[in-house]
Amino acid sequence: MAREGHADSSRARLVSADAGERECFVHRLTSEGAMLSVRGAVTHGERATIELPFGLSVEGAIVGDDPAALAFRFDEPMDVVGALARCLAALPAERRQMPRIELRQRLCIRHGGQVDFAWTRNLSPAGLGVETRVALEVGEAVEITLDGLRPIQGEIRWTEQGQAGIAFFEEIGWQLLMPWLRQVADRRPPLTAPKPDIAPSPLGAVKNALKLEIASHVRSGSSWWNAQVLSLSNALVEFESDTEFEPLSSLWLSLPEIGGWPIRVIECHGARHVAEFRLPLRPHEMGLLSDAARPR
Repeated sequence: MAREGHADSSRARLVSADAGERECFVHRLTSEGAMLSVRGAVTHGERATIELPFGLSVEGAIVGDDPAALAFRFDEPMDVVGALARCLAALPAERRQMPRIELRQRLCIRHGGQVDFAWTRNLSPAGLGVETRVALEVGEAVEITLDGLRPIQGEIRWTEQGQAGIAFFEEIGWQLLMPWLRQVADRRPPLTAPKPDIAPSPLGAVKNALKLEIASHVRSGSSWWNAQVLSLSNALVEFESDTEFEPLSSLWLSLPEIGGWPIRVIECHGARHVAEFRLPLRPHEMGLLSDAARPR
């Protein structure tokens, strides 16, 4: 996933009545438009049609006058996920290409024995752009977790001012990626109304409970979900997740130093969950978690 050039782009055509056909590259795609680079002169406000590589033509106007970096604004918002899915299914395998899709999702990055939260910027079958406060090194191997997908292995290809590019070791098949993108697009935004009062944590009165506040994962079936572990005792754990899990849900929780542990949800208050360990943690495991919780 190159930082410069067109290695992470999709080839397309820009057609207008005045300038004719010009080759272009689609770097980013949203429902409102696309970020492009064009071979040939461009004019701000120029009306044109973009012919995307997956068999879709969209009318709009050019924004900007730098051929190396400009925007193409669609006349009408487009259902990007639906359009991509229909066109990819209709095209032969050798013609299937996908541009990067703008995406804002929380994810976990596992690197060098640490797990930290980050935010996606864009996604393609081959890689991911992220925003992160974590110091990442070019060439560093990482594992990322996006809500609802299995962990994905990759490598840091570039870093720049709180941003990084990750190339996947194995591409995500579009048959898997498109349904997942549809779920993300259909997910309702959180309510802006004040949150209801949350009952006091049942771990607050537990003498040996640990306050961790660490990035983690929970697994339900074959899918993984990001979570933040707030506190735990040898019998209970409190965590937050953007996904609400029903009481009695059986999950697998990832914990630092000791690996995974089976849990069962007993309370759910919106994003906050309380679960019981199916197998209580032993003093040795609690000691390892206590060490992990200390400031470094």
